[in-house]
Amino acid sequence: MMEELFWPIIIILIILYLLFTEVKSYKYKRSLKLKIKYIEEDIVEMKIVNKLFFKGYAFKDYRLPDTCIIELEYEDNKYEINDEEIFNSYEIGQFINLKLVENLDENKELINYELYKLK
Repeated sequence: MMEELFWPIIIILIILYLLFTEVKSYKYKRSLKLKIKYIEEDIVEMKIVNKLFFKGYAFKDYRLPDTCIIELEYEDNKYEINDEEIFNSYEIGQFINLKLVENLDENKELINYELYKLK
């Protein structure tokens, strides 16, 4: 009897966990949207201050991708972007033009940011 119920119970617990994490993620995104009052977009020239490369590893039949992180500096603020093309094309100390989108609260304090390559 218990052996027959073991796997269905495990599957139900996994489904509940996944449901819980999705609800938590949704609430977090919704709270961020409620906090955002201003959006500022600028094309800025950022200096590359560091480059990090993390090799992806294989796990059974699945391989995680390589990660190329570029640390940038603009007006004494630090930013990061994950882009293999920029990683391979630019060196530390060079400048790159990117589109910076900042989400601000009612006090004009930064909540989060996004960086985009210019075409």
